[in-house]
Amino acid sequence: MSNLKIKVFNGGDTLAGFAVNSVLIYGENDAVLLDTQFAQSSAHRFVAMVTENGVKPSRIYISHFHPDHFLGLNVIKKEFPDIEVLSLPGIADLINGAFDFKIDYWGKEVLKLDGAKEAVKVKPVSKPYLELEGEKIEILGPLRGDSDDASALWIPSIKTLLAVDAVFSDAYVWIADAKTIAFRKDWFKVLDDFEALNPEVVVPGHSPSNDPKYFDSENIKFTKKYIEDFEEVWKNASSSEEIIDTMTEKYPGLAAKICLEMSAKILKDRYEWPGEYPQELRDLEPEI
Repeated sequence: MSNLKIKVFNGGDTLAGFAVNSVLIYGENDAVLLDTQFAQSSAHRFVAMVTENGVKPSRIYISHFHPDHFLGLNVIKKEFPDIEVLSLPGIADLINGAFDFKIDYWGKEVLKLDGAKEAVKVKPVSKPYLELEGEKIEILGPLRGDSDDASALWIPSIKTLLAVDAVFSDAYVWIADAKTIAFRKDWFKVLDDFEALNPEVVVPGHSPSNDPKYFDSENIKFTKKYIEDFEEVWKNASSSEEIIDTMTEKYPGLAAKICLEMSAKILKDRYEWPGEYPQELRDLEPEI
């Protein structure tokens, strides 16, 4: 019988929240955090949830280099100065290299007062798993989800998959980074691999709230179907507006509408978005 439990914090469905999920994994005396939130205010609320829970975290794992998952690190580090900040080696390098760009664009220009203004160093893990009170938390990756060089966490003892941004639940999927056919095929393979784990709980990277109804394994199928539908609409649409309208009709009322809007503009209109990172991604031609 496992002693491990999870609590999920959701940032809310606004630009500053992005409907993004951060996770507290805890036992009796130790805890691990997954991702930090985007805005400073959301990170503070996440810290409040962690503090109220009563188990001090020793480590935080960062899943990938999208800013809504790591820009709150300074808040976490201030509250828990001794916490280890970890990721897979290649992902740690990406995040450390991206920090200044993300702070300049998101932290200062977009979020302003609510944005991060200081970087926090991410260290590479030495093993493909974390141990928490004698139980393994497996690190899956690097893999392709809504970004390249991403990762997820699998807790076999409680059959819980923290899928991060490879899986979305009742939220519009960020497809803007998945510009090539090969990338999206790799993403589908990741989803197949996730299903093969037979998880009982699947926590997505984005959902309308932290209601457990959004943590169903059916989220994996939802994500794959959404991407397939987006591809079909993209193929036949004459503009990003048509993609947005058609996908909104197919999937009304989902969270994180900005993910649909930006994906459509970047992929269909070749919109040159100043927040796109790294440069190689910005230079890549979308293909359908």
